[in-house]
Amino acid sequence: MMERQKIAARIRALLAKTVANGCTEAEAVAAAELAAKLLAQYELTLDDLELRSTPFAQTMGQDVDDLGPQVWKVAAAIADLVGVRYWTTGAGVRPVQVTFFGFTHEVEIATYLLEICQHAMRGQLTRLQRDVALLRRTVQAMRIRAFLDGMAERLAERIRALKPPPAQAGTGLVVLRGEMIDRALHVAGIELEPLSGRSSRNLDPEYQAGRLAADRVGLNPGLRAGPAHGRLNGRRP
Repeated sequence: MMERQKIAARIRALLAKTVANGCTEAEAVAAAELAAKLLAQYELTLDDLELRSTPFAQTMGQDVDDLGPQVWKVAAAIADLVGVRYWTTGAGVRPVQVTFFGFTHEVEIATYLLEICQHAMRGQLTRLQRDVALLRRTVQAMRIRAFLDGMAERLAERIRALKPPPAQAGTGLVVLRGEMIDRALHVAGIELEPLSGRSSRNLDPEYQAGRLAADRVGLNPGLRAGPAHGRLNGRRP
């Protein structure tokens, strides 16, 4: 037991060797490689007993019932930008939620970004619901869906555009970190399966209005630098 605690402490120290903490990218990559080897060699889990200071975190979920399926496009783009995994609650489960999993500081950034986008989408949804209140319910639903399609897809495009090119991001380190996150998911008993998508109403006039609304959302340019179990609806970025 003492040896495993020492190994766990060593892994935590290795994971702390990041570019953000003053290491070069080469040093960070070497530390991540060694940490991954030690995790596999000693078959360590990432629960409180083995790694009390685990670098991984999981959000409790973001309630998105009122925004419909469109918000998953935004969550997918955020996961791709930040380097985390995400999933949604299963079919028929309420409230519908988005959950992010990954390194703690990156989960915090992902959650922050999603909150910005959700706030903007809810504000526009409230305005549109007021504007179409006198229309038939079927017409209301079509216009709202088209608007949210446009807004979500444009937000996703803008978020993906914040991602640095591969050479700048450091591909070796990105791959190693991704493997470590996937291993942590496996240890936690979380298995992701692809989401089934649907086509957007991009031919409706409200779709373009939604895209224009998305262009007015302030996304922090500084972001460029940077317990559910069982089978869940989600995907890897």
